[in-house]
Order: sequence, then C-alpha cells, then structure tokens
Amino acid sequence: MTRGVRTLFVALTVAVSLLVTGTVMALTLRGVSHDDGHGRGPGALADPGDPAHWTPERMSRAKPRDPRGEDGPPAPSAAPGRTDPTPTWGPLPDVLAEAKPPPVPARPVPRPYAGEPGTIAVGKLFFEAPDGPSACSGTVVADPKRPGHSNLVWTAGHCVHAGRGGTWFTSLQFVPAFNSSGQATLANLGNPGPVAPFGQWWATSVATSDQWRAGGTDSTSTATSYDYAVVEVRNPDHSARSLEEVVGRALPVWFDAPRALAAASAYGYPQDAPFDGLTMFGCTQDPRRMTVDPNTPPLLRIGCTMTAGASGGGWYATAPDGSLRLIGNSALSGAGHTWIAGPYLDQEARRMLDNLKRKR
Repeated sequence: MTRGVRTLFVALTVAVSLLVTGTVMALTLRGVSHDDGHGRGPGALADPGDPAHWTPERMSRAKPRDPRGEDGPPAPSAAPGRTDPTPTWGPLPDVLAEAKPPPVPARPVPRPYAGEPGTIAVGKLFFEAPDGPSACSGTVVADPKRPGHSNLVWTAGHCVHAGRGGTWFTSLQFVPAFNSSGQATLANLGNPGPVAPFGQWWATSVATSDQWRAGGTDSTSTATSYDYAVVEVRNPDHSARSLEEVVGRALPVWFDAPRALAAASAYGYPQDAPFDGLTMFGCTQDPRRMTVDPNTPPLLRIGCTMTAGASGGGWYATAPDGSLRLIGNSALSGAGHTWIAGPYLDQEARRMLDNLKRKR
C-alpha cells in the first residue's frame, strides 16, 4: 500500500469513526428508548441542543397522563390451585381491601406555594411521549447519597415510561413550584417568569420499577403496585447549586411507612376539567388499602376529586419524630374522579432508588 493510499484509508477510517460516534452521542443526548436492564433509562436525557424546548406555549399543549381505574372491585381472584406464599404485608379482609373512601373535594393550595409545609417541593414534570407533549406532577425528594444537595424528583412510573411494550419518554423537564405566584394564565403563558419561579430543570437520568416497564398499562394492572419512578435533574444555569438548595426543600422518602396512618395528603396539578393544570391542589384523608392483585402489595387510596395531571404528585405524612415525609405518589384515579390511589413504597421502591444511585 502506497503512502497516499494509506493516508486516504486512515482518513476515511477516522471519518467513519467520528460519524458513528457522533450518531451514538446524538441518540444518547436525545434520550433514545433503551435501558441497562436494571430499570434505569438513558444515561443522558437532557438535550443541550434545544434548551428552550419547553416554552410556556409548548407547556400549555402538554396533555396529562393518568391511568384510569375502575370504580368497581379491582382485585382479580388468584388462579385455581395457585400456591403462592402468603404475602409479607399480611392477609387483608375483602371489606377493607375494596372499601371505597368517601370523596374529598380537592382544595387549591394557598399561594405562594412556600406557605404550606412541603408544597414548595411539588412541581410539574413535562415530557415527550409518542403521542405528543405530556405532563405529570412530581416532588423534590432527599438524596441519601448527597444530604442537603439533592437533585432527585419522585414521580409515577407512567410519567417516565409507557409500560408493557412501550418506551422511555424523552425531553423530561421538571418545573418546581410551577406558577407559584398565580400570575400565569392560559392567556399569558408566553411569559415564563410566573411559570417557572425556580427555573426549568432538565432530566439527566431516570429509573422506574422493572414491574412497571414489563407490565404497566393505561388502566388498572398488577404493575400499578409498582407505578413509581425517580428522575435526576441538573441546574439550568449549570451551577453547582442543587435542586434542593434552590427550592429550599426536599422530602425524605419513608419506605415501609405504617399503613395505619391518621392522615395522608396528596398534592399535584390536576389538568382535566374542571381544572386547568395551572394551580396546585391537595386532598387529605386517612389512607385505605386497595387490592389490585392478591400477590402484589395493596395500594394506598384516599377520596379526592383531582383529575389527570395530578399523577406522580407526592403523598405526604407526618412521621413519629414530627418530620414531613413522602410515602407515595398518585398513580391511579377512579372513573368518577372521587378517589386516587398510589403504590405503597416498600423495599422494591428502595431498590429502584438504589439502582439509580449506583450509576452515579
């Protein structure tokens, strides 16, 4: 091979290599739908090529995602002859498992959202789904690996992944305390100031449960008991300040919380009528059990009239030491919008969080 031919060969090899590498990098930055087999999504979801993707106008077109539950008995009977071991959460009388709680009218959270304990940690999560711009709710939670410096947002699994046969969603962005001032309306969403008081935080990594990815659907399914997710975000101004530091709050996650709690409060941004997705609402009631499948943990359920859009919003409870903690997230609502339900956060949920942390 002559020197000229050898030089041309090397040049072509480098060019092809750069082209392939560039293609892979572009796919990664756009959040291509793949994972590493441990419930973790693409390693880089932020799209620095389009930092203004989520304009207020595009936010206004985002449709809420909310699996719909049945108002009738949701629990299927076990298969004949099945000999599954007794679940660790103990037997549950049917009358308790399926007792529908009385409805509680959703109440608007007083503005600014820093006024009520913990509500400043709630925000809206925007993402691109196969059918277009979508929205859910989420909550800033504490990061045990980085005390006081958390960049983690807790939400529902169906707000990050389509479930069975589906893909990871892309262009995830979290807006904490969305419209805290109350100045934003559907008519003036062109002004981002009132919409995002703490900025717009791009997702950099995400995780959900293996059960949700394998079996999640748009209605009640056994995977509903595992319909939770955690998203890691980065500061939009590229500084070292964390989400927790900027917002001023991050709730510890209370895994294996007692089920017999006196009260639980659910927060979110309901968007379907009669709501418009511009205001945070909340409901408080003693949580009841709701069985989806005898072999999966019963859900937590409270009466609440919030509609789609509240999915992923945090459920709060007061621990014995007086601290406010996150015990779950909204994942399912009844057809008549008289109740909402969410997964019980047990050791499976802790493992999901650990899976995300192990990659960092």
